[in-house]
Amino acid sequence: MPPLLKTAVRRALVSQPMATAYHGRANGFGALRLAFALAVVLSHTAALGFGRPLLHRVDLGALAVAGFFTISGFLVVGSARRNSVPRFLWHRALRIWPGLWVCLLFTGLVVAPLLYLDRHGTVDGLWRSPGGVLDYLRQNWWGGLRQFGIADLLRGDTPYWHWQGGNTLNGSLWTLAYEIYCYLAVAVLAALTVLRRQLRWLTLLAVVAVFGVLCWNHLQPGAAVWTSGAIGPLPMLGTLEKTYLLWYGFMFLAGGAAELYRDRLPMNDLLGALALGTVGWLAARGDFVGPGPNAADGAFFAPALLAYAYAVLWLAVRLPTMLHRVGRDNDYSYGVYIYSFVVQQVLAKIGLPALGVAGFFLVSALLSLGLAMLSWHLVEKPALRGKDWTPPGLREPSGDPPPGPRPEPGRAADVERNPAAAPAAG
Repeated sequence: MPPLLKTAVRRALVSQPMATAYHGRANGFGALRLAFALAVVLSHTAALGFGRPLLHRVDLGALAVAGFFTISGFLVVGSARRNSVPRFLWHRALRIWPGLWVCLLFTGLVVAPLLYLDRHGTVDGLWRSPGGVLDYLRQNWWGGLRQFGIADLLRGDTPYWHWQGGNTLNGSLWTLAYEIYCYLAVAVLAALTVLRRQLRWLTLLAVVAVFGVLCWNHLQPGAAVWTSGAIGPLPMLGTLEKTYLLWYGFMFLAGGAAELYRDRLPMNDLLGALALGTVGWLAARGDFVGPGPNAADGAFFAPALLAYAYAVLWLAVRLPTMLHRVGRDNDYSYGVYIYSFVVQQVLAKIGLPALGVAGFFLVSALLSLGLAMLSWHLVEKPALRGKDWTPPGLREPSGDPPPGPRPEPGRAADVERNPAAAPAAG
C-alpha cells in the first residue's frame, strides 16, 4: 500500500480530541469564514442581480450563515471562559459595532445621497424626512435591521424589487441582532458559572433539548413548537423571529458545546467525511432550503444541522496548513458580509447584471473585498487594539496578576488574538 494511502487510512481510523487537534491560531476557521462570506455573496448574486434563487434545492446563503454561527459559538464561548464577563462584553462590542457603524455611515452618507441625487436631482428631503437617513441610522445603529431602506431609493429599480418588493439597501445586517443575542446569552451563562467545567453538562443538556425540538418539528410539522411569532421588541435588538432564533441559535449552541467538551469531542477523518457526505446528500434532497415561513417542509432537517456543525469543526482542524494563514492576521470576512449586499444592490441598479451571473459575482465580490480590507485596516483592527483597555478605577496595582478567570487545570490559556473570533454573519 502506498505510504500516502497508509497515512490516510491510519488517520481515518484514529481519533484525537478537539483539544489536541485544535491549535490556537493554527486552524482553518479564518478560511472557512471567508468562504462562508463569499458563499453569501454568491447566493445574493442571483437574488439581487437576477431576481431569483441561486439554487432551488438548497439555500447556499442560509447554509453559510449556519456555518458562521457554529464557528462563532465555538470561538465566543472560548472567549467567555478566558475573560471576566465585563471584559468579554467589551471584546464583543469592539468586534461587532465599530465596523457596523462605519458601514451604516457609508451607506447613509455616501451611497444614499448619490442614489437620491440620481433619482431626484437633489438631496432635499433625504435626511430628516420619515424613513430618511437619520431614521435609518437611528433604527439600525445597535445591530439588526429595523429599517430596511432609505426613502424611496431602489424602489422599482432593481431585479430584487421586481422579485420580492421592498427597497432594502443592506439586507445582510438582519442576522447581527441574533448574533448579539447569542453573545448576551453567553454572558449570562458565564455570570452563572454554567461555562465552568463542573456545570458544562447543562449546556450539553440544552443542545439535546433543542435538537429534540427540531426533530419534533421536522416529524410533526403541523404541531411545530416555537416556530411562529417573534420575541420582542427587545431593547436595542428589536424583534427576533422565533424560527431563525431556533435554527441559528442551535448552531451557535452546538459550537459552544463543542468548545466546552473539546477535551472529549473526537476529531476523526472518517466521521468528518461521513458528516460532509450526509450534508451533501440531504442538501441534494432539498433538506437545506433554509428556515423561515416560506421554506419547504423539512427545511434544515435537524440531523443535517448536527452533521454540518461537526463537519465545520472537523474542517477547521483538517484543512491544509497553507489555509491556516487565511484570516489569521487580517480577517476580511465580516467586512465582506456587511458591505456586499449594498454593493450588489448598487451594481444591479446600474446594469451590471448584463455581465451574467459569473461576471456579476466576480465584480461584486472584488468590490466587497476591497471595502472589507479598508474596513479591517482602518476601523476593525484599530478598534481591537482597545481590547486590553481597563477603566482607571478598575485597574489593578502594578505587579498584581490581571483580573479574570484562571485557566482550568489541563487547559491551555489561549490568548484571544485570533481575529477569527468575529461575529457570525449571514
